Amino acid sequence: MDAVVRLTARSGIENVSVRTVIAEAEGVGTDVYLYRLFGGKENLLSEAFLRADRRLAHETERRSAVLWENSLPFESRVRCLWNTVWHWLTDGHAAECAFLTRYYYCSFCRNDTLETHRDIWEPTAEKWQDIFPHSDTARLAEGFFSTALTAAFPVCLGRIPNDGTAEENGFRMLCGLFASWTKNTVPAFV
Repeated sequence: MDAVVRLTARSGIENVSVRTVIAEAEGVGTDVYLYRLFGGKENLLSEAFLRADRRLAHETERRSAVLWENSLPFESRVRCLWNTVWHWLTDGHAAECAFLTRYYYCSFCRNDTLETHRDIWEPTAEKWQDIFPHSDTARLAEGFFSTALTAAFPVCLGRIPNDGTAEENGFRMLCGLFASWTKNTVPAFV
């Protein structure tokens, strides 16, 4: 799975094949072995996506505790969540971010993978229901996921510097997203 993530992040999905994964993953086995395990490139990509998606969802949910910190203004709480997830993605998981983005927005991303993706993010959405009681928190969590990937992708690929500009732009997009979904529930964003 790590080889799939690295290879896709570096070369793009169109350049990934079972054979290139075998070459990248040195010592994993043969292409016959991977076909037996996954049935082909599409299943291999899907499984790698779901593994990386679970990690990002878990990190987001784990870091969401700051949203309940009533001693801070709500926008500051969102900024704390955003900054910690941003740094998790860009500082230590850039390949996963690039892979998630490339797979999520490509034609290989299957409907059953997207359904499982929604299930993976459901605990985060349910947790956020306390903070956003009259909002569609499933769509809010999906928006958070999309915003994080969209903002971090060019940084993770080294196309733009991680000088704080993309992080701030992503935060502003996130504030707009939260404001649109929380207009009647969170006064700080009205």
